[in-house]
Amino acid sequence: MSGRTAANADLTGKATRGCRRWHIPCPVSSGAVTDDLALALELADVADGISMERFRAHDLKIDAKPDLSPVTEADRAIESYIRERVGAERPEHAIIGEEFGVVGDRDATWRWVIDPIDGTRSFVRGNETWATLIALQRDGESVVGVASAPAMRLRFHATLGGGAFLNGRQIHVSKISEISEALITHTAIRGFVITNQAEKLVALAGRCWDARGLGNSMSHLAVARGTADIGWTSRANLWDYAALKLVVTEAGGRFTDRSGDDPVRGGTGISSNGLLHNVVLEAAGYTAGETS
Repeated sequence: MSGRTAANADLTGKATRGCRRWHIPCPVSSGAVTDDLALALELADVADGISMERFRAHDLKIDAKPDLSPVTEADRAIESYIRERVGAERPEHAIIGEEFGVVGDRDATWRWVIDPIDGTRSFVRGNETWATLIALQRDGESVVGVASAPAMRLRFHATLGGGAFLNGRQIHVSKISEISEALITHTAIRGFVITNQAEKLVALAGRCWDARGLGNSMSHLAVARGTADIGWTSRANLWDYAALKLVVTEAGGRFTDRSGDDPVRGGTGISSNGLLHNVVLEAAGYTAGETS
């Protein structure tokens, strides 16, 4: 067993033995996805244990990926555990994860989409704005989504047609209909500079009541719970959006996912309360007819 594999196994072992595990009762709807939602919530419980065991640890092991973004031992341990568990309990399902790619047919009818720690830069700096994202998709559409932010004690979940919930209570987007009254949240400014979207972001934010940089997960989850009205990610991939899109739309909002624009780098992601969506798409350089 390699040193990295042994470290992952040790972290997973601690979490499954109850190290800092965090669980809240979450009501689930009846129907075909109930068992899958229950599994996703159990996966999130263990993921929380792994991540919180290493959060703010002085000896946290951090590597740089080819694109120079950071990856930690916790990222790898979480994804390894989820892959092993899903492989055992849903062997016919494919798995797509940020750290280890695809297992099975990427275009399989059923596939799990995993981002073990969305917001790794926040994680390594000791900021709380990161989350584990878990989605189950059927024919490319998310039917189960869980976003767990244990450092903030927030657990979001949604099922297709079943609504969106935060810590077991149903949530809904805001009713703000004027851009001048809107709060926009967004990812790192550097990402907008690199993708040549910075001027558009600044122009839109200048029309809003206020703006906040919260990172990918927290931006869109704020829209879902009604504490923000617009969320904008400069560029991200399928695993960054799959769970978040379902949570936002089941909370009554809209989510434009352009991650398919580039198979490697991904694309922009825009969420809103729905009332402002077309205005935001136009400001971002899209039209309502171009994108979902």
